[in-house]
Amino acid sequence: MIDWTRLNDLRNDIGAADFTDVAHLFMTEMRDRLVSMAADPTAATAEDFHFLRGSAANLGLSDMVAACNAGEAACRAGMPPDVAAVADAFAAAMIAIATEIPGLGNSV
Repeated sequence: MIDWTRLNDLRNDIGAADFTDVAHLFMTEMRDRLVSMAADPTAATAEDFHFLRGSAANLGLSDMVAACNAGEAACRAGMPPDVAAVADAFAAAMIAIATEIPGLGNSV
């Protein structure tokens, strides 16, 4: 579900002091995009999933990356994407990393 090595590499790369702010920014941007996509799943685009996948990959959210890959592929194939699967992966990731990112529940 979570690539802890990637998450910790990000923390080490940017420093513990800035990590929390960066993680909150990524999570808030992903949440906002998911809210928009959930409001009208038929309007979700491959670019939406690509954006989410990149943000999720930066944080090591491997299940969300996989769900985004499937959503992007569905869009490119003209099939309806599974926005709910991405939202579920995001919610599960939020729970899994909450203890690693202070105040996460307050910002997303």
